[in-house]
Amino acid sequence: MAALAFGAALWGWFGDPEPVDVAWAPEWGLRFAFQLDGLAALYALLATGVGLTTLVYAGGYVPRHLAHQGRSPAEAVRLYGLLLLFMGAMVGLVMAQDLILLFVFWDLTAVVSYLLIAYDRQEAESRSAALMAMLITGISAVLLLIGSLMLGARYGTFAIPEILAAIGGTNGDGYVTGAAAMIAVAGLAKSAQVPLHFWLPRAMAAPTPVSAYLHSAAMVAAGVFLLGRFYPILVAGDGVRDGLLVVGLASMGIGGV
Repeated sequence: MAALAFGAALWGWFGDPEPVDVAWAPEWGLRFAFQLDGLAALYALLATGVGLTTLVYAGGYVPRHLAHQGRSPAEAVRLYGLLLLFMGAMVGLVMAQDLILLFVFWDLTAVVSYLLIAYDRQEAESRSAALMAMLITGISAVLLLIGSLMLGARYGTFAIPEILAAIGGTNGDGYVTGAAAMIAVAGLAKSAQVPLHFWLPRAMAAPTPVSAYLHSAAMVAAGVFLLGRFYPILVAGDGVRDGLLVVGLASMGIGGV
């Protein structure tokens, strides 16, 4: 299944797939809108490619991990399923062309990441790390939802392409600045930037395949993707881009120490 997902993402990278746009809740202006554009294809390849490699490695690692802990080999199926679910959530996230739909997948990654980090649920360290990650990523989801609702109220639509086209290269008003700030903090929290980085080292309590996948190609990358997808909004927000530069420099400095 992971190989098929990677193949589909690779086909989307070289091809020109048609967007999918189906009414979800027309009275609210919500739609199941997906498109594999250049940015989405890049992150979809990252999520599925690294995910496939992780699953191959997990096939040999997880049975030994479970045996070492005296647990049933059947528990490996749960880890494989959660990794595949997270991969699907990431692909849905990067392809989403509706703000609320994007939020749903964003929140799904938070829930599944909690289950993955807490896979060794008999270990107090794993449970504590999972709760910390869930708290931070859950807060980021709330901020993303608030920012999405502000943009929807300002532009009368939740369609991401329409909002980005309406903003263009112009400076935004208070609604746009507030929404940009919410989205920026959500992305920074998810990507573990200073000062919201403290949850990431603790999440390394998870099994090796989980840590490798979440920290290299999945959860952390989702925050970077969010900033890239909404860059025109961040630029339009008064002072938001400057704040991102400060946080980025601080993260580089502290990360290099």
